[in-house]
Amino acid sequence: MQAQVKRVLLIAAAVRLLPLFFGNEHYGDASVRIEIAQRWAQHPHLWHGFLETWQYGPLHLTLIGALIRLLGDRVAAARLLALASGLLCVWLLYVLAERERGPQAAFVAALGLSLSPLHIQASTTGASEAVFLAFLLGALLCTLDDRIVAAAVLLGAAGLVRYDGWMYLPLFGALSYVRKRDAIRALALVALSAIPAFFWLWLNARYTGDALAPLRWIDRDHRQLADMALRWFGQLQWRAYGLVYWPLAVCCIASPLLGAAALWGSARTLLRRLPGWDIVALAWLPGAYLTFRTAVLADFRPMARFAMVAAALSLVFADDVIRAPWLRRACIAVLIATPLALAAASWRRDGALAEWARPLSPIGSLPPGIADAAKFVRSNARPDDVILLDTVWDYLDIPLAFAANLPESQWIRKGWRDDFEPLLARETPTMAVLIYQGELGDYTQDRFDFRALRFCLEKRFVYASVYRRCN
Repeated sequence: MQAQVKRVLLIAAAVRLLPLFFGNEHYGDASVRIEIAQRWAQHPHLWHGFLETWQYGPLHLTLIGALIRLLGDRVAAARLLALASGLLCVWLLYVLAERERGPQAAFVAALGLSLSPLHIQASTTGASEAVFLAFLLGALLCTLDDRIVAAAVLLGAAGLVRYDGWMYLPLFGALSYVRKRDAIRALALVALSAIPAFFWLWLNARYTGDALAPLRWIDRDHRQLADMALRWFGQLQWRAYGLVYWPLAVCCIASPLLGAAALWGSARTLLRRLPGWDIVALAWLPGAYLTFRTAVLADFRPMARFAMVAAALSLVFADDVIRAPWLRRACIAVLIATPLALAAASWRRDGALAEWARPLSPIGSLPPGIADAAKFVRSNARPDDVILLDTVWDYLDIPLAFAANLPESQWIRKGWRDDFEPLLARETPTMAVLIYQGELGDYTQDRFDFRALRFCLEKRFVYASVYRRCN
């Protein structure tokens, strides 16, 4: 067993090396999380709620900030945290699957997570999913071992990394009761794990006047995204899409064949009430709730990252349905091919296929034009330049600024609504970056005017153009 788990961990580490060194922060709000953590690292203090952390979990920001102070490099800090968490996820899932289904199922589940394209990306950027999943799997194992205090600490920490972790508090209590038939211990688990959540709500109430400020922001954001999707797809198509989204997301996260086997094994375990059915219920009840919000209420836009927990826990049951040697070989072949195909479709590529594959790809990447524009700005901006940065509905301005890696004092960012006008009152921009479908102007023009300032084109890229003040 020890040799087997070591082999899987070596595979997991090996496939993460290239994305770790050559990837970009893009999805999972990775770049914003790192920027917020970097500000906190300059003056560590108790967070002032939503006013400083916005919609992001404070524990994740704190961990990144602490590593920034230790290592002195914001990208290295965030990525090393994610990498350690990702490898820990693989080990914890192995232990869980071995406990529930035996060593062969453990190998299949851990290998599936090791080669999951989205988990590879989350393990090599500043995103929060790998950190969150590590805390949640640790809490699950402690719950199954009836270590209530340890489980509560880890579950409470998971909720402070990602707020969707709060949905699991009552589910963990129910799981504890189903396994141990001890109502007092189940209630104690829920109560103890809720303490960090209530403390954070109190901090938000104190500093913002609204205890639920982060949750309201997240709900509003997803409602706006859902409204955009409804206008694009239409009512019937969007609601049908919402009904099948979670199973499809699991097949993308765990690869099509192994994901389908994980879904079938999980469904069979739940419907037949076989051992482990309660873990399936814990994995999929949040998905059922978010499916209802997507397909019925139409106020939520699902994303593959939300299905990471369901995919990981479903992998525990994949081996139940792939006992035939030919099927096992086919699953492993597709498992290896999936991240390679997604990387080939998205890395340094433009177009519809690339944009579909990019959020799922094992290597985090930017559209080539955005990456090239960021590199050009970094190479050509002088220390005394102040750069006016456009904003766009798909937030491409955020990773562009992050990849350019210039001091924050050199940016006037249209997307930072509260800071934009005060900064313009103090500083006069000498450069500008316009983005495709941005708010400031048409990026295809050679000149553009902004509040009596005239800018001339320096370099045009796909999706972005860089300008300098005209002489």
